[in-house]
Amino acid sequence: MMTPVVLFSIGNPGPLNRHSTGHMVLKELMENYDIKQPVNKNLYAIASNEDSSLIFVKSNTYMNESSKAWLKLRDNEKIPTGAIVIVLYDDFENDIPKVKLSKFGKKSESHNGIKNLQSVMMQDDGVRFKFFKLGIGIGPKPSGANKASMSSWVLSPFTLQQKQLIVDKSLDLCITHLKEIASLDGEIDNIDKYNSRVIKKNISE
Repeated sequence: MMTPVVLFSIGNPGPLNRHSTGHMVLKELMENYDIKQPVNKNLYAIASNEDSSLIFVKSNTYMNESSKAWLKLRDNEKIPTGAIVIVLYDDFENDIPKVKLSKFGKKSESHNGIKNLQSVMMQDDGVRFKFFKLGIGIGPKPSGANKASMSSWVLSPFTLQQKQLIVDKSLDLCITHLKEIASLDGEIDNIDKYNSRVIKKNISE
């Protein structure tokens, strides 16, 4: 049996904007895999394919409370030990349509959702689950941005062209990542080499 992969998207409730890119990509991935509408369970919504090898979870909390959704999911659902958990989030350090995989553990995390999840997920990383972050690029970010202007920018909507680029290009990269991570059973020694290989593989397909 394949190791289950849990796709956990984080963002804010309400209208789609840059900060809810994870939710947008999760929805597109569900459509790609012909997954039914998720069941709403208050702090999160969940759906899966027939053999539960792919589990799709949308956090219903605000970004800076993402850990509440994860803890409720972890405690309520029978997610097998050893499952691969991939957090989908908006990566303002990378431009559209780049998609980058990384591990939890960075000390000075600037993304509020990842920061909120970090300490909680690190406790179980390698023990109960294998955790990864899949950042979907939303940049380029404004030049010379300060905290206030960055906050305003991440909460702004995409242009139609930017949104289409994510649906066309970023989504394809996410699918390639999913296939590659599943084939490796979540055992990735060198993340940088892995990301380079996925980019090359996506271009050649």
